[in-house]
Amino acid sequence: MGAGPQAQEQLFALRQAVALIEGKASHAARMAADPGHADAALRSRIAANPVAAGSVSAGPDAAGSHAVGSGNRDFDQLMAEIAVAGTMVEIRSARMQDAGAASGFAFALSRLLDGRNGTPRRTLLIADPFVSREAGILYAPGLADFGLEAGEVIHALPRRIEDALWLADAALSSRAFSAVLFEVHGNPQKFGLTESRRLSLKARATGGTLFLLRQSGEEEASSASLRLLVEPAPAMARVLSDGSLLGGSIGHPVFRILAEKSRSSGFSALFLEWIIHDRRLKPVSPARFVAPSVVSGAAPSGAPSSPPGGSAYPGDLLSPAGHGQAGAPPLGALVAFERAS
Repeated sequence: MGAGPQAQEQLFALRQAVALIEGKASHAARMAADPGHADAALRSRIAANPVAAGSVSAGPDAAGSHAVGSGNRDFDQLMAEIAVAGTMVEIRSARMQDAGAASGFAFALSRLLDGRNGTPRRTLLIADPFVSREAGILYAPGLADFGLEAGEVIHALPRRIEDALWLADAALSSRAFSAVLFEVHGNPQKFGLTESRRLSLKARATGGTLFLLRQSGEEEASSASLRLLVEPAPAMARVLSDGSLLGGSIGHPVFRILAEKSRSSGFSALFLEWIIHDRRLKPVSPARFVAPSVVSGAAPSGAPSSPPGGSAYPGDLLSPAGHGQAGAPPLGALVAFERAS
């Protein structure tokens, strides 16, 4: 028995309210509510204007979805390199403060590869004990907010790097994961060019994808065909259904990507936004960043904030001392004190 007109009207109003919160148009909300029309609408939009689609989405055909032009040559070339089967990609963070951004970007890439060539929708993270102590371990609600399913992420924490290397080799050989994330801290002596080459050859032989997460490390020779320096970038404000920006809000995560080693030449710095609900990466222009000091309701639709490449952490890095001296006493005309007797 179908719902009455009043119930349908209430449901439509609720969908419009949710669409307004999520920054989607009401028509897109109606399409999202009907799974049968959602895929057809997406296919018709890409067919009508493939350049406007401008992103790489997660799904069974995600490995070939980079063929849909985004209008950004560097982004298309980058995704084409990552989508090659049997690839080892090194993702480096220069500081431990950026470890979360490097891990988040690696998980976003692994999500794009889910289901490729019949592989399970499952990712293995081989974490480093020191990085886990300094930057924390995986948090299931945070994975869900990032657009990942907690049950599809396997977390391993070996105590020795020899055990971590054996686990990475076994995971690639089993072909039970769409991507393997191998995390190391810095530039350990027990993980050099020889170990890197072994993992690269194993990934090539099995057709798997290995992401080497080098947290707070320096550039060094490795067998990775692609090495990316990842930094956090200021998040953009949320986009409302009318196209305006919600001042004071925090939108989707944004990463600043710099290709340090690549088969393609001429890479420039990229700013990529991870669309959480759609599970896709989209190149954005730094000019669209909104200053965090803009108050709600007063944000112009395109006000830039920090210059390209600016820090994602505004403010001082160190807080003032809590128990230090208050400063030098003020100068005055006092020359002597009164006598006590």
